[in-house]
Amino acid sequence: MPRKIFKNLVIATAGPLPGQLTAENLRQWTALRKGVFTEDYDDQVTHLLCTREQFDQKLPRIKEALARGKKQHIVHCDWFEISAVNDKKLPEREYSMRNILAKQNAAKREQARIERGKREGERAVNTNLFHIYTDRTFFSYQIDITRNDTETGDLGQRYTLYLWESNAKPHLYWFAAKFIKKKGASQPSFHRPSPCSGPWRREMDLFMDFFRIKTGIEWQDRVIGQGTMPSSYFQYSPPTGGKPVGRRLRFCYEYCLEINAQLRGLPWPPVEEAQVKDEDEASEA
Repeated sequence: MPRKIFKNLVIATAGPLPGQLTAENLRQWTALRKGVFTEDYDDQVTHLLCTREQFDQKLPRIKEALARGKKQHIVHCDWFEISAVNDKKLPEREYSMRNILAKQNAAKREQARIERGKREGERAVNTNLFHIYTDRTFFSYQIDITRNDTETGDLGQRYTLYLWESNAKPHLYWFAAKFIKKKGASQPSFHRPSPCSGPWRREMDLFMDFFRIKTGIEWQDRVIGQGTMPSSYFQYSPPTGGKPVGRRLRFCYEYCLEINAQLRGLPWPPVEEAQVKDEDEASEA
């Protein structure tokens, strides 16, 4: 589970934010990190998120926050997004819109992000126009599959599979894969079978087909088949520790784990879980 990095924080926005920072996503992502997101604005708000343009336009909430003095942080929306991604609350001063230098840095970051998105678009997908698709369980469709090719000596081969979702609505989708030939390689290659974005089903099918071809496992069997294929195939490790594993499993998650243990000749339940259960039963007795 994410860390409680937004505990005791009340977060609001000055206006609509770009990309995935919709009100619904902000509410869910803030709550996951034990903070509160509100669409209202009052003196309970501790952090007001905005873009550079919104700050320069001095939207009503910006004016009100400035009038309140430094009791409320006015921070660029990058502060929230980067803190959430890194699972670490970043210092507000580096993103404070009260600070002219911070505003300049925000503009530079936005320009760099735009240029980076354009470069990505030349090779795969323009990240100014698309973001990673996340399903209703909060599983992000950006996964790594890896292989050590002992025949060629290329260790640490990695494909990163992406399912992109357009920022614009109605949403369009685009599958792409990035390949690193060996660990430390600086020049990845890209695979993007569709010439343009399209409906979710088409691109999701391409995502699943690519996964099956490279791993030898159907997407819905990704938990059941973990660690069961020869090393010549690329290997996928589903998230652990309570993190989302995505929808469309063949069976419920726990039963998939049990089948996987049987296929690999591992004890079920896992030894550590069995020990904890025995200790709990002993303490109750």
